[in-house]
Amino acid sequence: MKKLLTTSRVSNTRDIAESVFIGVILTTLSYVVGLNAGWVSSLNLLEIFAVFTSYSSTYLCVKERRANYPIGAISTAAYTLLFLQNGLLASAILNAYLTPTLIYGWIRWRKDKQTRPVTHVQLRWIPVYLAVAGVGYAGAALLSQQFGGTMAWTDSMILAATILAQFLLDNKKLENWVVWAVVNVFAIYTYATTGLPLVAFQYVFFLLNTMYGFMMWQRSKKITDTLQTHADTGVPMEA
Repeated sequence: MKKLLTTSRVSNTRDIAESVFIGVILTTLSYVVGLNAGWVSSLNLLEIFAVFTSYSSTYLCVKERRANYPIGAISTAAYTLLFLQNGLLASAILNAYLTPTLIYGWIRWRKDKQTRPVTHVQLRWIPVYLAVAGVGYAGAALLSQQFGGTMAWTDSMILAATILAQFLLDNKKLENWVVWAVVNVFAIYTYATTGLPLVAFQYVFFLLNTMYGFMMWQRSKKITDTLQTHADTGVPMEA
């Protein structure tokens, strides 16, 4: 197997520090907007923690930092409790599922110095992914309705699409950002409707972030492809 090539990056410590800073700023901004708009009457510490860690983890995903996985696991555990409190059973089940399965992504990404390169989804796999997501959606919607879940159809769409998006992200497929965009649209509507305006507001940022993440990963793929081409041909890169 050929040695995986990666672009040079700033230190891991700096990216983590930036993720914490961005998480604090965006979480604070979310609450300021929520308070001024009358969406929030009191502070929910669990929601604050879930939102903050989610912002931090998402930033590290864009930066292709493996540290996004342990932070993401903490965030999904917090969201599991938050969604259970608000009757969003499919979202709660989803986050409970994601918390331990993020280990898969941690393994797949490998260490930052030899991180898995960004690639495209092969066309032959698209029907398979869509079929599995469709079955997941139908099953989640049925279970959510049976147990009296809130917003069963959109909540189940979030579940099915998130599982697909996370699998693509774990394997560093560029198209994961497209699927995340779909997830974010449904999440904004669902969470705003069920009394979680700050979470919904967060997903507005996430929707914008899908465009930024796509561009950053596309740039990373181009650089890695160039390095791989030069390694294959033995032609040295220009200084």
